[in-house]
Amino acid sequence: MSREQSAIIKGVAIILMLIYHLGNIPGIQGLDNVFYGTLSHASHPISFFLIVSGYGLYCAYRQGRISWKYLVKRTLKLYLAFWLVLLIFVVGLASWLYPGRFELPWDKHILNFIGWRWDYCLFTWFLMPYILMTFSAKWFFRIIDYLGNAISLAGAMIIYLSTSFLISRYFESWLQWHYGVYHVILWAQTLFGLTVGAVMARLFLSGKSIIWNKLHGKNILIILLLIASFAFRGLIHTSVLNPFHATLVVWLVLHLDFKEIPKLIMTELGDKSMTMWFAQGFLGAMMFSEYILQLRWPLLIWIVWVIICYFFACLLKPVVNRLAVACKLS
Repeated sequence: MSREQSAIIKGVAIILMLIYHLGNIPGIQGLDNVFYGTLSHASHPISFFLIVSGYGLYCAYRQGRISWKYLVKRTLKLYLAFWLVLLIFVVGLASWLYPGRFELPWDKHILNFIGWRWDYCLFTWFLMPYILMTFSAKWFFRIIDYLGNAISLAGAMIIYLSTSFLISRYFESWLQWHYGVYHVILWAQTLFGLTVGAVMARLFLSGKSIIWNKLHGKNILIILLLIASFAFRGLIHTSVLNPFHATLVVWLVLHLDFKEIPKLIMTELGDKSMTMWFAQGFLGAMMFSEYILQLRWPLLIWIVWVIICYFFACLLKPVVNRLAVACKLS
């Protein structure tokens, strides 16, 4: 997977994230649109980001670049984007548009700023498990190297299915009130996507292609297969299928022959996916119910949301990059 292909996958993931979260904004459920509801169920984006991260981290691991310094810099750069979004939306816009909305005890403010809690915005729940995954990746990759691809994938799948069962049975009654335990379970869930990405990297680094030549470049057939995958996942309402669906979609997208304009759009969205991820949660929570939902049609709502999130990302990413350079994180 080249850097360009990685950016394209991230672009796909952020598009799916905006589709998925649109279907989870209070008020959107009232829009009578069966097609969009089905598509939203099929668009869970987390596994896509995990696969790309697993691939990139494993390549860095094999190159000997994963050190405590590398991991701390990577995490702090992520936090820079997160904190900048919090300052703009929670400290800035929210205090102006919705005074008193984020009044919390000081200790909860601190826990929200480090991503331990998500009182500000539910869509930031993924931050802490992702950081735990990043710091544990080096040791998990050693296990993958020892066990091999097949056993590692089977073990990670068992862990994923087991933790999915725990969340489905105990989230409402217990887990949502015990953040530490919940973060550990969510971290365990990330390992399947991480393993898929690592296995792809292992195959590539060993000289084995993950591309099937008979399928590569046959865009019409690939698009039909993608439609079939999204339709199947959308009609089967269970999160257990998410990483399997994401793995298939990533594999199929890698076979697509992108023309220049679609490639430019997808790589641009992928390059700004991190800041779009943070911004879209607060934009949705603060603007949807009173402004964007008035557009009524899901497709129009989604297009406007993509444009707004991309606009904010274009403003925020250069600031994050300059802060990272100033803090010697790049």
